[in-house]
Amino acid sequence: MTAAAYRNTLLSLLCLTAGIVDVIGYLSLGHVFTANMTGNIVLLGLAIGKSLQVTVFNSLTALIGFICGVIISTLMVGKAENTLWPSAVTKALALEAFILFVFACLSFYSSYVPVYILIILLSISMGVQTIAAKKLGIAGISSTVLTGTLASLLEDLSGRLFFKKQKKTFLRDAVLRALAIILYCVGAIIVALAEPDFYYIIIWVPIVLIFGIMMTAKLKLSGEK
Repeated sequence: MTAAAYRNTLLSLLCLTAGIVDVIGYLSLGHVFTANMTGNIVLLGLAIGKSLQVTVFNSLTALIGFICGVIISTLMVGKAENTLWPSAVTKALALEAFILFVFACLSFYSSYVPVYILIILLSISMGVQTIAAKKLGIAGISSTVLTGTLASLLEDLSGRLFFKKQKKTFLRDAVLRALAIILYCVGAIIVALAEPDFYYIIIWVPIVLIFGIMMTAKLKLSGEK
């Protein structure tokens, strides 16, 4: 595999991670999205309209956590060098892995830990991942914002179908966008199937994935321009 192929694969695995984390939050933390803020804002609006105070606070907590994660990640990677895989991206992912580790540990004591703490940990981690993935600059994929990715994919496919000029254009971006959406859904399916019986196992999967991504980036992409 080329260095670019490794990088694209690692980005796709970040999308899988986001799908897993999002559904962990939705199923175990009061039906709140911690990665997909578009869906979370919709839930917030519905909760306000129906005067569902608990849902309002949960959604607001996730939104605030995500914003904090974005700010932190921007400070970490915003001025990083534009290489194939900036070292600052790996550092941001290390922070994400640490936050997910804290979440996993606290989950064993969820009866004693306020749900808002767990929500904010997951949403901060996804905010960090969003900007770290965006820094890679691959097909506009941020690993958590699927609406824009889906729109770009459909734009690619429509252009290739209806405009002859674009029929021979490179398919890489379209394939990566489709893969991002598919893997996010796969992550959601994995958690939906595993969560009832294997919750305390599935919460460690995102940490393992992020650690694997970091190690692969260090071994295969370190120093690549």
